[in-house]
Amino acid sequence: MTRLSLLAITLVLLTASSHAVDYQTLSAVKRLTADKRYDEAIQKLEALAAKTEEVGENFHYLDLAMDITVKSLKNADRSLALAAQVKDAAHRDFAKLRVLTDFQRYDEALASVREEAIETWPVRCRGQAHAFLAEIYHKKKDEAAELRQWQKAAEAPGAEVSVRGRAHREAAVHQLNQGDTAKAEEHFRKALAVTPANYAWRIESLAGLSRLLIDSKRPKEAVKAFEGTDFSKIDHITSKGTLLEAYARALLAAGKKIKAIETFDQLLQLNLPAPWKDRINQELDQMAEAF
Repeated sequence: MTRLSLLAITLVLLTASSHAVDYQTLSAVKRLTADKRYDEAIQKLEALAAKTEEVGENFHYLDLAMDITVKSLKNADRSLALAAQVKDAAHRDFAKLRVLTDFQRYDEALASVREEAIETWPVRCRGQAHAFLAEIYHKKKDEAAELRQWQKAAEAPGAEVSVRGRAHREAAVHQLNQGDTAKAEEHFRKALAVTPANYAWRIESLAGLSRLLIDSKRPKEAVKAFEGTDFSKIDHITSKGTLLEAYARALLAAGKKIKAIETFDQLLQLNLPAPWKDRINQELDQMAEAF
C-alpha cells in the first residue's frame, strides 16, 4: 500500500454523495472489519453499491470495499474486480489507477489511463490521480515526469488540502535540486499558504524554505518565515525537533546568537535520538568557544 493510500481514503469521504448514505449498514461494515470478517463487510458494501443509482455514492461504497481488499486482504485481483463494478466510467478509471498503484503494478497503471483524460474526471479525483502518477514516476526514477505530475496535482481544481500541500512541497524539492531556487521558493510558500495545520509536508516546507533563504543570504527573511509558528502545538517529536532546529539556524544566520542558543536548548529538551542531541551539543560547544 503506497503512502498515498490514506489520502485516497480521505478522497472517498469527500466524494460521498449528498444522497441518503446507509449509515446503519456502514456501521455494521465497520464492526465486521474490526472483527476481521472481511468477506462479509465487502459483501455488504457491494450490495449497497449495486442498489444505488447515484454514481458518487456507488463509488464511495466500492472504494471502501477496495480499501479492505488492498489494506487487509492484500488481494489485487479482488480489488480490480471491485473497481470494475464502479458504474461511472471516470470513477472506474480512477479506481483502477488507485488499485494498480497500491499494488505497485506501475506499467499497468500508466497504461490504464490517458493523462489528458484525467482533466475530465470528477474534480476531487484529479489532484489525487496526478499524485498517484507522480508516485509512479518517482519509483521509475523519471524526475521530469514526476515534477510535471506534482505540479499538476498542486494546481488541480478541488484537490484536497493534503494533496495540494504535499504536491507543492515535492515540486519545490525537485526545483531546488535542479537549481531553480525562485521556483522552489514559490512552491514552498504556496505549500505554507495551503493551511496553518502542522502536516508533515508543511513542516518540511517551512524548514526547506528557511534553508533556501539562508543559502540565498536572506537570513532575516528566514527568521520571518517562522512568524506565527506555535511550536507547542506540534505533537510529533521529530517534526518539532526538525522545525526548532531550522528556526535556531535561521536565528544564528541572522546574528541572533542568544536566541538561537535558547532555541537549541529547547530542542535538546525533546526526547530525540542520542546522535541528534550529540550533534547539537557539539555545535553548542563550538559556539561557546567562539564567544
